[in-house]
Amino acid sequence: MYLYRFPLLSNLITLFLVVPWYASAEPNKTRDKTVPQPIQEMFQSNLVYPQEKDEIQLTLFPSFNKNHSGQKARTLFEIEYGITEAFQVIFEWDGLLYQNPRTGPTIAGPGNIEVGAQYSWMGLGDGNTHFSFGNLIEIPVGPVGNGLTEGFIEVQPFIILARDFPELNQSQIFFEFGFDWVDQIRNVPESTAPEADSISWNVGAFFPLGFWRATLEINGSNNKWDGGSRNDIYITPGTIYKLSKEWEIGIATPIGATNTSDDYRVVGYLMWEFELD
Repeated sequence: MYLYRFPLLSNLITLFLVVPWYASAEPNKTRDKTVPQPIQEMFQSNLVYPQEKDEIQLTLFPSFNKNHSGQKARTLFEIEYGITEAFQVIFEWDGLLYQNPRTGPTIAGPGNIEVGAQYSWMGLGDGNTHFSFGNLIEIPVGPVGNGLTEGFIEVQPFIILARDFPELNQSQIFFEFGFDWVDQIRNVPESTAPEADSISWNVGAFFPLGFWRATLEINGSNNKWDGGSRNDIYITPGTIYKLSKEWEIGIATPIGATNTSDDYRVVGYLMWEFELD
């Protein structure tokens, strides 16, 4: 990977590898604070909450997209495991991908995988502010000959800042910012999108009401600054029902707000969390 293309990215990756181990060796006055976690995931954003030590979370995000070029579906599967109370590792698989273009035959096959980690500082200051830093690396293992995947290896560092409002049913607002560095390492058809780095941002909130959680996200991704053609923005309302402490289920409908965005998406959500004894 040619990290000299973007020195800041190299520094961020170094920080990602060093800071969690340094922080875990230092006394943390906020670590003993109990931070309520009324929700485990959002639909198109990362949350600041870490998995607890020896805790595993399995999440399924089936989705359907429609745009001017056709229809797409995928079954994103995610595993998170808590190494410590603040540091977790992440594995994601795009699952089965399906594309039904307006012109051309329908294609289907397995998607790419992502591996990464996230470290969280919870209960900062007055106990209601949280910060998290993470990184994901996408490995192009899916088929590229038919254009189902693009053959890019992607390095995706991100940060999250969140603020709780205990007086409003433990609701929360958050901001996420990320960078997506790409390098094409597999040969692909000429029609595949050109290599271009992108920035991403998510602003969102959730509001618990009984067993329900109302969610709202604004999701953005832009690679035009690096010669690409995408400036995607979605407004994503959703709802999640907490079946129990271990199970959550939900649905969201991201709506495209720019010309390059999908017209709309439907995203499902099913989560199971358990501890290893």
